[in-house]
Amino acid sequence: MKTTNWTLILSFAILAFGLSTESAFAQNDEQSVKQRLLERVGAVDALKISGAVGENNKGYLEQRANLNPAQTKTMNEENADRRTLYTILAKRLGLSVAVVGQGRAESIRKKSASNVWIQDPSGNWSKK
Repeated sequence: MKTTNWTLILSFAILAFGLSTESAFAQNDEQSVKQRLLERVGAVDALKISGAVGENNKGYLEQRANLNPAQTKTMNEENADRRTLYTILAKRLGLSVAVVGQGRAESIRKKSASNVWIQDPSGNWSKK
């Protein structure tokens, strides 16, 4: 377990600093995904603060209330970009996408604002 946690910490350090051993094409793709995630932060935060979505234990947004079409689109685009980024990191680190997502979920839980819906590793939902 400690080795897995250390590997996850390393993976997020790589993500944060943008280090990559992939081809130029993969770097551009990764950079594009990161840029879209950054551009969407405000909209995603608004959804989380409103309680319409929460952060599940797999590293993805999960619907918690009725969403209008624009909100659903935001959630789906966010999850698609997260999945792409987790896949890139998993390949680079020799881990499964699920392990990368779970590690990211743990990080998100710790950093989430008050009153945001979060799901613990056991699957229980609560407001932070």
